[in-house]
Amino acid sequence: MIFKLRTLAVTGIGLLLAGTVAAQDLEPRSFSQAPVGMNFGVLSFSNASGDVLFDQAVPITKATGRVNSLLAGYVRTLDFFGVSAKFKAFLPYSWGYWSGLLDGAFVDTNREGFSDPRVELSVNFLGAPAIKMSEMRTYAQNTVVGASLRVVVPLGQYYPEKLMNLGQNRWAFRPRVGVSHKAMGWTLEAIADVWLYTENPDFFGGAKVTQDPLWSAQGNLIHQSRSGVWLGAGIGLSRGGKVASDGVYGDTYKKSTRWGLIISYPLDRVHTVNVMYINGLRARLGADFDQISLSYQIRWGGVQ
Repeated sequence: MIFKLRTLAVTGIGLLLAGTVAAQDLEPRSFSQAPVGMNFGVLSFSNASGDVLFDQAVPITKATGRVNSLLAGYVRTLDFFGVSAKFKAFLPYSWGYWSGLLDGAFVDTNREGFSDPRVELSVNFLGAPAIKMSEMRTYAQNTVVGASLRVVVPLGQYYPEKLMNLGQNRWAFRPRVGVSHKAMGWTLEAIADVWLYTENPDFFGGAKVTQDPLWSAQGNLIHQSRSGVWLGAGIGLSRGGKVASDGVYGDTYKKSTRWGLIISYPLDRVHTVNVMYINGLRARLGADFDQISLSYQIRWGGVQ
């Protein structure tokens, strides 16, 4: 039984709780322009649910999950040596329920608490100079090239004696590059990134767990009206991320495809509401979830 649970652990790490958030991060307008000194406060609720897919060697069938998350965030626009940049910080609080059949017997579990916080710095190093609010009226985007680095800090809820956790007990880093081109009211984006993970030295049963890089790419198409309402559609894929326990790899190669839609509606010059839907088209292992998110954003400040 312990061997089966260890196999389950190797298959599940990075695929279930943490994977629900990290693998479905279609993010249109990641490198959009904004005047220096702007502050954004974000409060978001999301619900993700669907099937949990295990390797056939693992004796778990008919596994499903449902995860709800509240996310509080802060974004600050910066002047980074003459080009526009953004600093972002997010703190998620999650609660979820999972169930399935283990060797034919029904099992279930639930968790509630803080997930790992995330911080990020993004820089538009081509096509988006650092500008003031008064200069935004004359700024016209053409092609913007940017890069970012997201860091996941291992401060979330974690119990080494449990298989399912909200925190990962390891650092994670996501370098990203992207290109955005705007013409005739339409914006086309292409983004590539990779997740890099440190070791989890105290996984279930005392195992040391490592994970290979997880590569992702996405494309987004965005249209913004004169009223400020914008619509976006995107598709993304992920590959890689095999997991090893004490140096032994399981059959944990990840391969997923997803698409999403988003609408952003400004209530006025300060307040904005966003609705996003992400559909897991195909997944080889892990959380094959659909996700819907509702977020509220408020902005203030800005260099005049």
